[in-house]
Amino acid sequence: MNSFDAAISASLNSAAQKWPAFDQAVVFLSNSDLVKGGVVMAAVWAAWFYTKGDRETNRSLLLSAIVAALFALFIARVVALVTPLRVRPLLNPDLHFRAPIGLPSETNWTSWSSFPSDHAALFVALATGVWLVSRRAGFTLFAYVAIIICLPRMYVGIHYLSDILSGAALGALAVAVCVATPIRTRLILPIHRWGERHPAAFYLLLYLLTFQIATLFWDVRVALSLCGFST
Repeated sequence: MNSFDAAISASLNSAAQKWPAFDQAVVFLSNSDLVKGGVVMAAVWAAWFYTKGDRETNRSLLLSAIVAALFALFIARVVALVTPLRVRPLLNPDLHFRAPIGLPSETNWTSWSSFPSDHAALFVALATGVWLVSRRAGFTLFAYVAIIICLPRMYVGIHYLSDILSGAALGALAVAVCVATPIRTRLILPIHRWGERHPAAFYLLLYLLTFQIATLFWDVRVALSLCGFST
C-alpha cells in the first residue's frame, strides 16, 4: 500500500462512526444493486432510444460499450486472481480502520483482492458508451458513477483510490478498443443488424443481459459458487 492510498483511506475513515445515519446511508449505497447497476443500465437504455444523431451509429456504440464492459469485468477479475492479494482497507491492520455503522461483519473479502475495482471497470465502461452518444448525459453519468458508486466503496473500506482509478482506466480502455472501426464493423454492427431483423429475440436477450449487469451477475455468481467456483 502506497502513502497516497493510505492518506486518502485514512481521511475518509476519519468520518466513520460519527453520524450513524450517514454511515448507514453510505453502506446502503455501496450494496444496492438498484442504486448501482439499476440506474446505470437505465441510463444505457435511455441512450439506446436517444433520437439525435444516427440511430445505427449510436446503438452500435452502446453495444460496443456493453461488450467492452463485460470484457473489462473479466480482465479485472483475472488480474485480481493472478496478482498478489491486496488486502482491502477495512482488513488492513496498518490503517486501524473503523468500520462504518451498518457494515456487515461477515464478508468474503479476506480472500478477494481489492485491485482493481471491477465496479469501476464495469460502470465506467458503460458510462463511456453513454458519453459517446450524448456528451451531457455521459458526463452526468460519470459523476454519478464516481460519487454514488465508487466513493461509497472507498468509504466502507472495500477499495483504495488506486483500485478505483485502475478499474476506471481499464473500463475506458476497453471501450476505446471495442469502438475501433474494425471491431465495431465486424462484430458489433452485424449483431445490431441481426437485432433489427429479429427484434423480439434481440430485445429478449438484451434485457436479460442488462438485467444481469444491473444486478452484478448475482445469480450467475451464486450458481458458480454452488458449483465450487470462487466468485
